[in-house]
Amino acid sequence: MGIEEITGITVCCNTKALFETAYLSVRQFHPDLQIIIIDGSDPGDPCAAYVRGLASSLTTVLQPGYNIGHGRGMCAGIDFAKTKYALIFDSEIEMIKSPVLEMLAMMEEDTFGVGYIEEKTAFDGFEWGVHPHHKREGWMRYLHPMFQLINIANYRKFHPYVHHGAPCYLTMLDIHKRGLSAKILKQFPGLGHSSGKGWNWAGIPREHIRHNTRGTRDVRVKKHLPEIEAGWVTNKGQV
Repeated sequence: MGIEEITGITVCCNTKALFETAYLSVRQFHPDLQIIIIDGSDPGDPCAAYVRGLASSLTTVLQPGYNIGHGRGMCAGIDFAKTKYALIFDSEIEMIKSPVLEMLAMMEEDTFGVGYIEEKTAFDGFEWGVHPHHKREGWMRYLHPMFQLINIANYRKFHPYVHHGAPCYLTMLDIHKRGLSAKILKQFPGLGHSSGKGWNWAGIPREHIRHNTRGTRDVRVKKHLPEIEAGWVTNKGQV
């Protein structure tokens, strides 16, 4: 197995500086990786022009002309990919040492995905403990979309990613209900958030992937916009 079996998928929207860092850092380590960019930027935003200029035989650019959202964008990229595996990465990450081939080596035939797993996520997609009703429920493992390698055929066996602040939550819930979380979701050692603090996690320096949990949200706040676009879940504690 090699990099030719993987398509990178990333979603961005009106965040040129953040996305440029993410894209160039991945390209530094994987110049021959097929990458699909789903860019929901406004047509006149600098990010749209930058992404459009990246189109090549190795970089496919999809620009719907509106903010498609993280979950729907990932679904579009997965549908467009032709390889066995998809490497999904946030526009807020920076690759400082590539773990991709090591992650690929962890994939078995039934593996859904390898990446950063938040071990204690409530069934509604929030960190467990944020809401009172969580105390009456269990929790599930959540393969985070900040950086995940998935088997596309196995992804299609479960609920697709959705338009939500935690876009993988219904997929993870489906896997959990079938009793497969411990079997087909694999944690890659050392991956996780490198900044911020949640109910069940704390950001620390990372060896492979730097992930700023508030990157996109801070960009929106500086533009006097809500942290998350209207219609998305905005309660604190979202994974």
